Amino acid sequence: MITVIVPVYKVEKYLNRCVDSILNQTYTDFRIILVDDGSPDNCGKICDEYAEKDNRIVVIHKENGGLSDARNAGLQWFYEKGESGYIFFLDSDDWIHPQLMEQLIQPAITNAVKVSVGAFEWVYSHEEMSYPRYTAEYNIMSPEDLLINHFWDFNYACGKLFHSSLFEDVRFPVGQIFEDTATTYKALFKCEKVAKTELPLYYYFQNEDGLSHGLWTPKELVIFEGMKNQLAFYKENGFKKAYEKEFQLFVHHHAYQIVRIKENKKDLKKNKSELKRIKKELRRYLKENKDKFNVHNMTYAYNAAYPAIMRLYSVGSLIKSKISKNNNA
Repeated sequence: MITVIVPVYKVEKYLNRCVDSILNQTYTDFRIILVDDGSPDNCGKICDEYAEKDNRIVVIHKENGGLSDARNAGLQWFYEKGESGYIFFLDSDDWIHPQLMEQLIQPAITNAVKVSVGAFEWVYSHEEMSYPRYTAEYNIMSPEDLLINHFWDFNYACGKLFHSSLFEDVRFPVGQIFEDTATTYKALFKCEKVAKTELPLYYYFQNEDGLSHGLWTPKELVIFEGMKNQLAFYKENGFKKAYEKEFQLFVHHHAYQIVRIKENKKDLKKNKSELKRIKKELRRYLKENKDKFNVHNMTYAYNAAYPAIMRLYSVGSLIKSKISKNNNA
């Protein structure tokens, strides 16, 4: 059985689409745990209405504790039942392809993998979508290879089918954003191999009201703690390639934070000290790793660390290119 855990909070206009996408699966051996995280709208009522119509649906009503707390409540309910099977996390403003369960469970059966990973389809509108019939092809790889070659799909807890044994002692950090960065790798690196398909089975809705679309606040800096913990884990356990890839992402994320802070022009003065500190750290990482990082393989980071110099570099490169073309004409 596949157990789908859905945290629910202030998604009244999206909830039906999410739940219906589960109920419309071609694979039918599943259970849905809807965790009403103290939602102030009609979400709790909608959840109860679904449970009355389908006995595969369980509803948990709780006080608001955030996304991590809601996922943890679903996990707690599952393990208290003493059952095993597979777990899938789905955010309530997203939805899934009708064949997601059917496709992701196949390598678990045929190749005995404990994690199956699909791809994401990023959706920006409410338009009706067509769902092509899929036959999945899988690459079987180690969790380390998944990080190195598919790092955009690596950190998200959503979009993956996990064997329940992988989350027995793993929980999401309550009260933190970027909770997946602090959690997913712990489950992934418990298994020797994962199955990866490039089929876009998970529809990741870019909800303007969602957590990832607000203005920058210092809360976002918690991601560095999660990434540092990942780096320590890879180093301690001898995952050299994973360490190198995560360190590159870690440095890049300093640049991303600089961009995010500058985008929040309203609070730029208030956040100036954080901006200065992160830029200083970024420059230090680039200087200390000159043998690995340069303007070609870390352009984004260099642009954030040395914007004036990179503008001159770009102009110089353009002039050099034009001279070269004229000489060859």
